[in-house]
Amino acid sequence: MKLSAFILENLEPILNEWEAFAASLAPLEDATKVELRDHAAAVLRVIATDLNTPQAEHQSIAKSKGLALATKGNTAAQLHAEERVAAGFSGEQVMAEYRALRSSVLRLWALDAAITTPADIQDMIRFNESIDQAQTESMARYSRMLREAQNLFLAILGHDVRTPLGAVSMGAQVLLMDQTLPSKALKVGLRILNSSKRMDAIVRDLLDFSTTHLGEGIPIDPRTVDLLEVCQHTIEEAKAFHPDRKFELKAEGELTGAWDGQRMGQAFSNLISNAIQHSTPESVIRVSISGAANEVVYEVQNDAEVFSPTKLRTLFDPIKRFAIRPASERVGSRMQNLGLGLYVVKEIVNAHDGEVSVKSSKDDGVTFTVRLPKQVPHRRSGD
Repeated sequence: MKLSAFILENLEPILNEWEAFAASLAPLEDATKVELRDHAAAVLRVIATDLNTPQAEHQSIAKSKGLALATKGNTAAQLHAEERVAAGFSGEQVMAEYRALRSSVLRLWALDAAITTPADIQDMIRFNESIDQAQTESMARYSRMLREAQNLFLAILGHDVRTPLGAVSMGAQVLLMDQTLPSKALKVGLRILNSSKRMDAIVRDLLDFSTTHLGEGIPIDPRTVDLLEVCQHTIEEAKAFHPDRKFELKAEGELTGAWDGQRMGQAFSNLISNAIQHSTPESVIRVSISGAANEVVYEVQNDAEVFSPTKLRTLFDPIKRFAIRPASERVGSRMQNLGLGLYVVKEIVNAHDGEVSVKSSKDDGVTFTVRLPKQVPHRRSGD
């Protein structure tokens, strides 16, 4: 008997085994029959239909890699993943269901008929390809839903933190305006204010990170702006926070154009902060900005250890950077930061249709280069 016919004629025994396995997993211990089976029958019918559909060799290879062309609307495997997310399944448990399904179908089929002919072997190959495709569809949807939930959580967290943070900052400013306080109290007030500003920058990066991962990108409002003024302001701000550090600024060419000045200040500030953090205290942070006919080039250079190729590849991706850190660097004082700043720099530059790159060498240290095309300002109605 062809495998497709066997699946359709033996749906109930196969589903009974699926149901028994699903019930053994913690999230569904007290689930109903409908919850246990979920979209299993629909997944099996899709697989049976696929087994009866002629396919070229390239289609076979694509399916075995989970790269088959997506159909319009949601597939049964994708809907199954959504239900399992709602049930509290882990990714490993979703994958385990497909492994169990693969095993059940092939085992029951082998008990029903001898698998000896080339056609039978081909059916097994096609079945495994279809299972691989369904598993890929489920895991892709499962991962996407978790990412969206996590990023939404971060966005809400960032907004919630800003309210008490604003109160702290305002309280520090009130203290600093009271000149009757002793100098020690004023110093503490200044320290609180500076720390709150730093926290606000971190929260801003967190919000930008979560917003871009929700698919909206970093919003910008390009206006006519002088990038030299933006650059000078970020350096003065860095000097205020790090009075012991030395900075050099070199500027040339025409630096007026259409950019979002506030966002570019954020990007410049993040690059300078990164240079301060990853350089020796006595070294100089060198900043240069030059304007040509069609673009502006901004560079930040600092003396630092040479980056490995692995680190360079993940430098602008904080999640991957964190994932490859050894366990000893994920706790305590060695944690440093999550690296959101460089991610935000890349997103801001991308929003301006620009490019950001990094070079690392023993002689020149680390150099970040931002290239920004000059554009006509976008004006909002009423401006």
